[in-house]
Amino acid sequence: MTLPSEDSKLEIRPDSFKVTSGFLRAGGEPNVPPLAPPGPTWSFDEADEQAHGFLVAVAGERTMPEYLDDPVEHARANGLMLLFSEEVAASFETYLARMPEPRVEAWRDLIAGGASSEAFGPLTLQEQLDERQVSDALQKGRKQRIINLLVGAAATVVVVIGGVVLWNQFLVEEGRTSGAFRFEGDDEPPAVAAQTGGPPVANEVLTTGLVDPVAVAAGEGSEADRITVAPLVDFPFTPGEVRASLFQYAGSGHVVFVGPEGFTDTACLRASVVTVDLRPLDTVTTGPCTQPVGRPATVGCLGPTAVLLDLRIPSGEVQLPEGGSGFAEAVRLQVIGDDPDYEVLTLRGTIEVGGDEPVDVPRFGGEIGAEIEFDLGGGRVGTCTITGDLPGAG
Repeated sequence: MTLPSEDSKLEIRPDSFKVTSGFLRAGGEPNVPPLAPPGPTWSFDEADEQAHGFLVAVAGERTMPEYLDDPVEHARANGLMLLFSEEVAASFETYLARMPEPRVEAWRDLIAGGASSEAFGPLTLQEQLDERQVSDALQKGRKQRIINLLVGAAATVVVVIGGVVLWNQFLVEEGRTSGAFRFEGDDEPPAVAAQTGGPPVANEVLTTGLVDPVAVAAGEGSEADRITVAPLVDFPFTPGEVRASLFQYAGSGHVVFVGPEGFTDTACLRASVVTVDLRPLDTVTTGPCTQPVGRPATVGCLGPTAVLLDLRIPSGEVQLPEGGSGFAEAVRLQVIGDDPDYEVLTLRGTIEVGGDEPVDVPRFGGEIGAEIEFDLGGGRVGTCTITGDLPGAG
């Protein structure tokens, strides 16, 4: 083996070598040198000479990088340890068995990538024991994390359930006495109460446009899979063309729909009083509806541009048929289209009160046959004639 000159050795620095894919790919698989014969411990020079010879044999026909006097540094700087397969490492173990202890320690650190592991070469008994201990510790840690996660999840569920129960029992059931809508106390019978209150003045908070188009195409399969974006021309009206507002009339809650001329003759209208989780407390339908839902509404006022429907809006707590209780929190409104291409075709709006305090529902009254005007804002004004039909007591 030819050593480089002193000048060339001065130019060579361990950190100047980079492992290249070309070197690693050159030639075939690394050679496995023969085992070192048993014998006494080598001197440091003999150990280095044997190590160099071993590296040359492993590299085979590959072009060896510049030679360094220290075989450990030479192997590290040139990435030669990447050529160590399990078989090569096993053969090198016989060389390590005859090297002085400092050389053995240096090689083991290099083979292990700086720390003893199974990354390169076999492990000593102590290293294997350490590996098992680490593995056991990791396994125990994983099990403990899983237990902690399960305990944490269970505790979270308990806290959430407890919070809901406390909220329902103490904050809702005991602390709350009314829903989102408040009506003026009046024990007068409907016929008398219908005369009082003056002309209607809409509350902007209790007024909305039917602006949300919802369409489900006709056909088989899940309804969710058939939700579609229908052209606006398929809807019975354009979004916002119909508006609605809440009023108190004849001692009861009512909703008025205001729309274009003649819409009350053609529109299928629906209104539902719902709780915070959308459980319906009352639903009414009026107009030419192919599939009416809820009860037929009592029409208190009717005209070409406005229609007034009775709506039972409870002001206090309501016991629900499916269990539990709730309060009237919102009114959902729909104008429903009739098109064979669609299973559902509606424009929707919601009257919902924000905040913790209920909102007063404005009251109006008038004589039977009187014409009433409803100005709901947004340029939408409707008129109707009081019919004298009053909400039932049921």
